[in-house]
Amino acid sequence: MEILHDLREWLKKKWLSRDLDQAMKQRDRSGLNAKCRTLGVIIDEGVVQEYDGLYDWYTDLNMAPKDIKVFTYLEVKKKLPTLRQNQLTNADFDWQGHINNPGAIEFIDTSFDVLLALYHPGNELLDLIVAKSKSKFKVGSQGLNQELFDLSLAVAPERLALMRSEFVKYMGILNKKL
Repeated sequence: MEILHDLREWLKKKWLSRDLDQAMKQRDRSGLNAKCRTLGVIIDEGVVQEYDGLYDWYTDLNMAPKDIKVFTYLEVKKKLPTLRQNQLTNADFDWQGHINNPGAIEFIDTSFDVLLALYHPGNELLDLIVAKSKSKFKVGSQGLNQELFDLSLAVAPERLALMRSEFVKYMGILNKKL
């Protein structure tokens, strides 16, 4: 039984790797210099548990609160029922790496001006979400695959206060703030 599980996981990694390469080749970079009017944030809840403060970043970025969308990833779904709709788990991916979560597909298809990714390196599922994202400008936290991002910040994802100041600083330097 364990051999079948290992084989399934091996096939899943192969499909994810193939889809990741394909998504990176198809990326549209035409809106790279757009101002930051909308911000999408993808977070691994195992790394950043308290992320409600992200919604307050709109003041520093001269945005409206409604223009920030946060989508989270939780490796294993909790047993307790939740009303959270902007959440993705391992169960939302089939063995071929296809996403079976309508909220995640909508998040990927939304053309955010900036996408901020807060997770640790080695999470292939979140790498795939970032690669498939239609976002115009992608910002990653420390150690993530630099090929996926237009800007990598040398800040650990769990250090939200420092991430906020660095993110806002670079949005100003890159003339992305409104």
